[in-house]
Amino acid sequence: MTVSAVQATRLLEEIQQVQGQNAAHKTNGTSGTQFQNLLSDLIENVKETENAVRQDMVNLALGEADALHNILINSAKADLAVQTLVAVRNKALDAYNELMRITL
Repeated sequence: MTVSAVQATRLLEEIQQVQGQNAAHKTNGTSGTQFQNLLSDLIENVKETENAVRQDMVNLALGEADALHNILINSAKADLAVQTLVAVRNKALDAYNELMRITL
């Protein structure tokens, strides 16, 4: 529960930072780049957490894991990272579909 709250708080802070930068650079056309950076960061976070879980599983299989709670924590982090990425992707697709429904 604590892991998800920390991850959610971090994501909220990143989104607020991007929104603040959007307000400051509204006329510069950099919002697409910022959204791309946000998605890149989310994808990188998923890769890092998945690699940590894989390494934990290897260590567990080799008998080198001494703290099973760390494996569960890393697994929860990876799950939350994937859920967050999927949620952002779904929102982006919804926004795209909404734009496609607009008739001129």
